[in-house]
Amino acid sequence: MAYGIMGSTRNTFLSTYQTTQPVKCWYFDGASGALGENGTMDTQMLFLYGNTTGPPGQNSSAQFLWDEYARAQNLCDWLQEHGLDAPGQGIEGIVRMSAGFELIWCNFSSPSLRLVSRFNVSVPLLGYNRIPTSMEDSQQSDRTLFATEQGKGEDLPAPEWEIDWEHEPFIASQQWDWFTSTSRTYSSEDLASSREPSIRLLDADLVSLYSSEYQQHLLSLVEREREHLNLTMPGSRHGDASQKSRRDAMQQLMRRRSRHRVGDINSQEIARFRRNMEQLVARVVNKNPHEDDGEHNFSWSHMCDMIVKNFAKRLVQLQRLLQQDFIGDGERPATTKRRFALLRERAHALLMPFFEYSLDLETASGTKQQQQQSRQAHASLDRCKRWYLAWRTHKEAPTAELKGSLGQHFVGHAIEEVIDGICSILVGAGISIEKTWLREFNHESNRFDDEQQQRLREEMRMWHDKVEELTAWLGWAPHWMGCDRLCAWDVRNPSYMSLIHGQRELTPPLGRM
Repeated sequence: MAYGIMGSTRNTFLSTYQTTQPVKCWYFDGASGALGENGTMDTQMLFLYGNTTGPPGQNSSAQFLWDEYARAQNLCDWLQEHGLDAPGQGIEGIVRMSAGFELIWCNFSSPSLRLVSRFNVSVPLLGYNRIPTSMEDSQQSDRTLFATEQGKGEDLPAPEWEIDWEHEPFIASQQWDWFTSTSRTYSSEDLASSREPSIRLLDADLVSLYSSEYQQHLLSLVEREREHLNLTMPGSRHGDASQKSRRDAMQQLMRRRSRHRVGDINSQEIARFRRNMEQLVARVVNKNPHEDDGEHNFSWSHMCDMIVKNFAKRLVQLQRLLQQDFIGDGERPATTKRRFALLRERAHALLMPFFEYSLDLETASGTKQQQQQSRQAHASLDRCKRWYLAWRTHKEAPTAELKGSLGQHFVGHAIEEVIDGICSILVGAGISIEKTWLREFNHESNRFDDEQQQRLREEMRMWHDKVEELTAWLGWAPHWMGCDRLCAWDVRNPSYMSLIHGQRELTPPLGRM
């Protein structure tokens, strides 16, 4: 990745380092190493300067946005000024995410780091003139923004930023390698695998602008979303009720977090954010990296991975099955029954861990059947929530460590809300599908009168819409990206680059350790 961005100069050196012990780092989440004006850098800017445009006196925010050396130096300077960068003990690096995970290292004389190798990877120039591609032409103006004396190391020559575009042999291919390294790191099949294995997050040591202590900021986000998404106060939608309009609205709702910004946060909450960050960093510096307290025995990130892995693909599958027309024109009743049986199978797979069948459910009728179904629904919903939220629903009082790390953490409350939403829809849809199967299909007759057909269509449309609204509310868009067919071996879809350059669907930046 780095060569794809900074390579192809006459003085391109590759230095390889290795840590000699566990080190403490400061992690800025949310594509925070991606250079752009769509919010990826906001948390760093807000922390350093109290705004999202950079220090006073800059000619433009875009110019400072590209000045990575100044930003890295300022972050390291802050750690030094606050006495938090002691070699081998303090915060020694800043981790950010771009096309891969990158590390800003502040002090190369630290005993925590050793040099493995360093050599010049510049390649011989071509002996003929090559015509630059259109992409290379667009890169030339971008590269000049990096031209700064801060790019010169103590014992290395400064890169030659005036690139010989006609004679450098790998200008075009290194851009390809940059994109393909991204697709290898961030696969929509398993985004959890993109975790950097050499980094262990301290999930409880987290500062987030989504926390309830930033009330005015959250209220402004809600107000902007209501206006942009054309929502009423309870969350329903104004406007055209057509299916195309609804589909477009659901797509916008799913991607709403890509529009979240911190530029309008007030001065009091900025001060609180910076104070919270300083206290957090100081607290982490004083902890032993070889030991965990009870708070860190639980991993929020792993729980989130588990929830997403379990539900992301299956929710979309259920939605697609609910979308089909079970009673198409000219279709035989047996075909309708087979289609519904497949839907029932998929719904049962989701409902099975939580649902206990009543032996006399089929024979009960009237009020008794309704009471049984109500008890089943409540019991299933409770089991579904307890599957992930045992600390909240367990009858016994939780231990101090469990209560401190789960029940009182704002991430825990967010997970509760997500699980509540998922379980409510899945249990409701699953039981409704079971009821429909028993009523319409669990017998020899395959005949459907007009009233039965209309009722079936209305029920399935209702649950399709509810599942669609759930997926839009969850907003797991990167997990639902993919191709209908397998791409050829020499084709890569650098979707991550489109996500961070104008159409970002990743989580918004959160400063955390």
